[in-house]
Amino acid sequence: MLSVLASRKEGYRFYFELRDGGRTFGGGLTEAGLLICDPACTQKELMLRTLVNKCRNDFVPAVSARDEWGVALGRFGFERKGELFYSSWDKLRLPHDCGH
Repeated sequence: MLSVLASRKEGYRFYFELRDGGRTFGGGLTEAGLLICDPACTQKELMLRTLVNKCRNDFVPAVSARDEWGVALGRFGFERKGELFYSSWDKLRLPHDCGH
């Protein structure tokens, strides 16, 4: 069973723990505005969706991410600038593939 619950971790504006069976992975938004996820996370897209949703709900002005999520970050409203991808809260989105 999967769950994603808010937690706390020093150096993060917000942090979540994703539980996949008996394994736990962390991810969050650092104080520097970078979205981070444990490299071994089994559900990186779910963690990314959780973090993007939190950024949107909290009106986080700007966020960045590395290309390590296993999904096209452009679908989530990010634009590549050098080594990182950037977005503002008003451009972040939660894409869906339902055809609507």
